Amino acid sequence: MHLIIADAEIELIPDELLKFPAVRATARRRGKKPSECLLDSSLHYSALRHLKDGGRRGRADITHFCLLLALDSIANRKGMLHTFVHTRNDLVMEFSPDVRLPKNYNRFAGLMEDVLVNGGVWSEGRQLISLKKESLKSLLERLGGRAYLLEEDGKQFSSFASLRDATVIIGGFPHGSFISDVGNMCRRISISGEKLMAWSAVSIVLARAFPAKLYF
Repeated sequence: MHLIIADAEIELIPDELLKFPAVRATARRRGKKPSECLLDSSLHYSALRHLKDGGRRGRADITHFCLLLALDSIANRKGMLHTFVHTRNDLVMEFSPDVRLPKNYNRFAGLMEDVLVNGGVWSEGRQLISLKKESLKSLLERLGGRAYLLEEDGKQFSSFASLRDATVIIGGFPHGSFISDVGNMCRRISISGEKLMAWSAVSIVLARAFPAKLYF
């Protein structure tokens, strides 16, 4: 399975917010330039009021929860999962199956800053997280095969076994709709009769597509 956390609200502080006091204060505490710090709604909420879509941006915590679930799953450990994060700015992170992310959010934020500033993360000559400029549509074309996009008002879906060799797209934002246009490239599905948080959707998809009986 290819799992994509799409339109994820994870980004460095944009130029139009660099001079705001809350942003500069964060940078001083971190010992970094403001332009090298991650936008965070809990720290920069006053500045976000001046930003387009400010009510949904600065939510790297959603991506963090989703990645912890995905990369620590048995499916990933067995080499059956390939995980990507696509951001609102059309940047795509690709994660090695054996990367281990920090469970602490502040350390995760620092890691994401390194990825966004340096273009990836390497260890002992191996690239554990890569970064490239790519739209969601382009990523889907590159991966090929069947693609399913999870939406609250999508068609009710229960054939989870068919997801094992497909691409599954889950939104990495707190509310609203996808901002990427994928046209007719995806089948739009719903896996629940109610609204789900992104990490709940990840856990349901992985648990049902890769049940324990596959391994034991």
